[in-house]
Amino acid sequence: MSRIIKRPGDVLKVPLSAVGLHAYAQWLPDGTVRVFLNASKSELSIGEVVLLPVAFRVAVFKDTPNRYGWSKLGNAPVPQEYSEPQRYAKKDVLSGRLSAYFEGKETIATAEELRGLETLAVWAHPHIVERLEAQLEGRESIFLKSLKVVA
Repeated sequence: MSRIIKRPGDVLKVPLSAVGLHAYAQWLPDGTVRVFLNASKSELSIGEVVLLPVAFRVAVFKDTPNRYGWSKLGNAPVPQEYSEPQRYAKKDVLSGRLSAYFEGKETIATAEELRGLETLAVWAHPHIVERLEAQLEGRESIFLKSLKVVA
């Protein structure tokens, strides 16, 4: 399999746990992916994929697409709301201090200010799959729960 060179807008097919089942994601300008809320056995067109609801947006280890058999379907424009860098919630492991993380800068924040933000973490394929499958099945993601900064 050839190495995937990731460019903003690339639409990727992501294998799931069940054989023959896959999901879709789109590579974004800040190196994150938006993962679509869908699991399918059939192929969707890029136009159909980008109309799917978004399950979540996360930072991904750079080797994940190549290491776990993701495949590139093509490229589609990135919507404006996904063109900007994402803000994250962070909790210092040692001090417990809460902060907001944006473009490499941290600012002290309250739990209320962080509510609704994605937790700062870099995700690997198994964790992305577990989180998406949990969301599709209506159950809590074990991995997401372990990272949660605020309740």
